[in-house]
Amino acid sequence: MQRLIKPEDIPPSLWSPEGGVVHLAPSLVNTWRALLAHANIYDKALLQTPDNIIGGMTKEATDEHLAWRFSGSSARVQLGVLDPRGKLSAVSDAFARVFSGGVVLIADLPCGSGAALLTILSTIAELRRESRLPRQPLTVKIVGGEISESAREYAQIGIEHIKDSLAEQAIWVSAEFVHWNVLDKLSTGDLNRTLTIAGIGCTARILVLANFSGFLESDSNWNKAKLQLENIFINCRDNESYAIWIEPQTNKVVRSGGLFAKLTRFINELLKFKSEDSDQDPIPVIELEGGKAEVQHPLRADHKFNVALAIRRFTLPRTKVTE
Repeated sequence: MQRLIKPEDIPPSLWSPEGGVVHLAPSLVNTWRALLAHANIYDKALLQTPDNIIGGMTKEATDEHLAWRFSGSSARVQLGVLDPRGKLSAVSDAFARVFSGGVVLIADLPCGSGAALLTILSTIAELRRESRLPRQPLTVKIVGGEISESAREYAQIGIEHIKDSLAEQAIWVSAEFVHWNVLDKLSTGDLNRTLTIAGIGCTARILVLANFSGFLESDSNWNKAKLQLENIFINCRDNESYAIWIEPQTNKVVRSGGLFAKLTRFINELLKFKSEDSDQDPIPVIELEGGKAEVQHPLRADHKFNVALAIRRFTLPRTKVTE
């Protein structure tokens, strides 16, 4: 399968192979700066990041996450898209297939302030700008689901800010951000209806779920959320459809019995994958090593920070794999 881009061809604007340092795409950094200025929290983003910032429903919690977690969340997504160490090929291959051109649907759940979808789009655009990818016409329909009204507002502002730079690389986007509570079947039904309408005419679909481990780590929340996630996964199935789940690489995510172990068993049972085709638990060490890197802080030239990525890719076929 053709890779999105070979590791040796990643431009220096995104990756420094000598030191293994991630650089966020310039258009993404510009958009983040604009969001910080809009929220009047630019100075806060220059401060040392406190512990235990996971976002939330209030504007204060959303602003804290935008200031202190946006860059780390973006760096993890960019590692998954580019796979600069050549150890996450299943994920990078999915991005290659989906974003080769045509009309694509991205569902970003929960979308927060838009870090994941803005990172994906800005990275693809930067690869095109640097002539690492052909500028095939690409139309992207975005549906973001998020419980925080402030976060949905920031995501919409971010898309509006980055639209022109994407269009310069033959990427045209439209976006709809809707209220979504993973524990609520009614809001999930509304989300699925929005996804169905947006998916009309799409040649490929990608469902991105990121930074959910803080909320879903408890068995209680996981068990309540499973039915809603099941409905979304079933609704998103198609001939060229993928789910990619991205989390910080923590014990509660990667350990035996952790979130990704529960997720893998859930997906395999839902879609009846044969065991030899399924993702294993625990996550192979080679994948964990491939998901670590140092990141240049976008606002502080004198500062770098580390990120560790845990990621899972699932194919969402139109028909069952086994009967």
